[in-house]
Amino acid sequence: MQFRNLRAEDLEGSVDIPGLNEWLTSTGATDAAVLILAPPGTGKAAAVGRLAHRLGRKVVLCNLMELMDYDDPQHQLENLLRICEAQRDSVLYLDKLDKALVQWDGKTGGNALASTLEQWLSRAKPKLLEDECTVVFTGRDRGAVPESLGQKFDKMLVA
Repeated sequence: MQFRNLRAEDLEGSVDIPGLNEWLTSTGATDAAVLILAPPGTGKAAAVGRLAHRLGRKVVLCNLMELMDYDDPQHQLENLLRICEAQRDSVLYLDKLDKALVQWDGKTGGNALASTLEQWLSRAKPKLLEDECTVVFTGRDRGAVPESLGQKFDKMLVA
């Protein structure tokens, strides 16, 4: 699985996500988990860059669809989540959540990915805050994200 280290400046661009600017100006490092769901071209990546710049943190990017490239995606997911918990002073940018959820469900016949993420978010948020990490999941399709998973995020921005 590929991780890319980026600077906030690498993710510059225009953003058309309602509520983003207000949230960025009002938040400190108090949100451990954020979900951004918006159509293509609305600036999801740029929003992650703005958050990282605001918090003075580096960005670590991972495309969740890469989990599907492995024979045992559950094992790879567990590895990914351990790596996320080991990060410090970062914005963890986990892209394509919606597509990964749909493909995972098709491959496994259940919602194991959503369940695993729900449990992880419930357990990991205090450590993420302590280590000054914010995990940002992005995607396009609100309908692909189960309500129970959406409720585990500290902030959800939907365009």
